[in-house]
Amino acid sequence: MMRRRPFPVLLLVLVAAALGAGCAGILPGPPAAPPAIVPVEGASLNDLPVYTFPFEDGEETLRIDPDPAVYAGAKEADRRLHLYKDLPEEEWISIYYRAFESEPHLEPFYADLLAALRGIRDQQDLDDDRYLELIATFVQSIPYRTDASITEPKFPIETYVDGEGDCDDKSLLLAGLLAREGYGVALFYFGDEAHMAVGVRSAGCHYRNTTYAYIETTNTSYVGIPPAALSNGTVLSSDPLVIPAGDGPRLYGGCDQVRTIERALSSSLARVRVLAPELAARARELEAERESLEAFGARLKALSRSGESQEYSRLVPEYNRKTREYNDAAQSYNALLAESRAAVDVHNHLVTHAHDRPGSYLRARAYLAE
Repeated sequence: MMRRRPFPVLLLVLVAAALGAGCAGILPGPPAAPPAIVPVEGASLNDLPVYTFPFEDGEETLRIDPDPAVYAGAKEADRRLHLYKDLPEEEWISIYYRAFESEPHLEPFYADLLAALRGIRDQQDLDDDRYLELIATFVQSIPYRTDASITEPKFPIETYVDGEGDCDDKSLLLAGLLAREGYGVALFYFGDEAHMAVGVRSAGCHYRNTTYAYIETTNTSYVGIPPAALSNGTVLSSDPLVIPAGDGPRLYGGCDQVRTIERALSSSLARVRVLAPELAARARELEAERESLEAFGARLKALSRSGESQEYSRLVPEYNRKTREYNDAAQSYNALLAESRAAVDVHNHLVTHAHDRPGSYLRARAYLAE
């Protein structure tokens, strides 16, 4: 969840005299002064993070050395948006967040981080879809933490060096990386729900009325599958404000496989929910039948020991019939139990392997074909 904040906006009205012109007017200039970084020379960084995260069927490790002066400048930056004229909310919100993602002093940081990610891409021979998933998985792997005492977003270099961030911090980092790799990308700002995510232009799996696939950054999840609810139970019911961050030609083309994964997730969960009460009822019935059969068997043993052979012989066929019925019921129960376990296993696998879309697709397709 994004920090719910009154936006740190300082509204200023600037009026000046145009000297020597015989008239008064407004000085020309930009409508707003967004947050900016002023590097702090002489700063230093210790204990830089090393990120090791799962990707596809293995693990990747990533480490860079960001400029300490830029990081220190980000930490000390004035994070307020200074407005010099009245702007529509959608416009100044876009200006505000774009300032954190596109601050010019961040470009060397982005370049170094992308060089490390490209090294993994080249080593693994990733196509554009898998490379996008690599970048998304890296950002998603950064621990999600929110601090109620902090009311403004972080610059992406802070999120990297601090080794943590909340939804807007991590979304700004992901959008900045994808934009510089030529993907069509935007920030999704959910004002009503105090949340932020990322959208990437896609060939399908469009989120609501946009042309973008949804990417959640607070946890490892599939590109193109929005959360049913956020971690605190909030449901994203509003349409997001779409803040463009990159207009490159690259788009996400893995939507057909993502839809198969989504169907398998839905189907397996639905099957578990249907089978759970039926299995519970059958388990109770089996237990009652087992107790009855044990009582019947004890009676037969007593008859045998007492020498009542005629009554014993009369009851044996009935006992055998009840035993067959119990075994048939147990076999049917075990088959349903195996089906339920298979559904649970595939659902749990797909949920915990969102970092491996190609492998998850094969698992999902096999399950749906059964």
